Amino acid sequence: MTTFTYGVTDLSTLGNITVIDDYLDLPQKRGNNITVPNRHGTTFVRKFYDERTIALGIAVLGTSLSDLETKMNTIRGLFSEQTQQTLSITYEDSTVKTALVTVDKPLQVRRVQSLARIMVEFTMTEPFFRLSTVIADNTLAIDASPKAMTVTNTGTMEERDPTIVIHGAFTSITITNSTTGAILTYTGAIGTAETVTIGTLAGEYYATLTGGTDVIGNVTHSSSSALMTFAAGANTLAITSAGRDGNSTVKVSFYPPFL
Repeated sequence: MTTFTYGVTDLSTLGNITVIDDYLDLPQKRGNNITVPNRHGTTFVRKFYDERTIALGIAVLGTSLSDLETKMNTIRGLFSEQTQQTLSITYEDSTVKTALVTVDKPLQVRRVQSLARIMVEFTMTEPFFRLSTVIADNTLAIDASPKAMTVTNTGTMEERDPTIVIHGAFTSITITNSTTGAILTYTGAIGTAETVTIGTLAGEYYATLTGGTDVIGNVTHSSSSALMTFAAGANTLAITSAGRDGNSTVKVSFYPPFL
């Protein structure tokens, strides 16, 4: 049975879930093709997915009106959080996928005696679910330049916000993903016992040296608006570097995204 959990609460404990179709659908894309004067049709523009809404209908049954009001008080408290919470879906095959959500709209309560029907709409600012487990550890020793690396995205969606961990020593390092064309370069000294972590936090790119020093100014990228992208499936990388030693490694990690 497919189940839905909000934070630590199994939503089936609130009542009978009656509408569960949205999680199987695709999110809406945003953007429009360009109209060129004096030409037929339009010119294609790559689209990006917009935020997404997942709606669940729940029938809440009380043993009495007083019991229903008590249950609804608990439900209102559960969904009144003003920060993002984790919505988890456990699928029929036991796979668990998660997304950060908020409840921004009224519950549209319809009461008949001691039964209330509600509609809970979860807003996903990132419009896809992620596997609850990170991809397998792919830490690679960089003992040559160039050095080949394969990163497999087991999701169904391009990953645009991976975490890349570079362990020194290096004086410069470039990661080129020939599958997507994305290129990421870090220029600057990384000591033999130091690590640079590159990623995305709250929509902003960051690069942090061991000890917390901000080194995002040493990072450049090209061929993509993201620092690095990984298409669904196997991605072939080439890592070129200078100043490496026996401790030099690169690791890529992310929770695979699914539409």
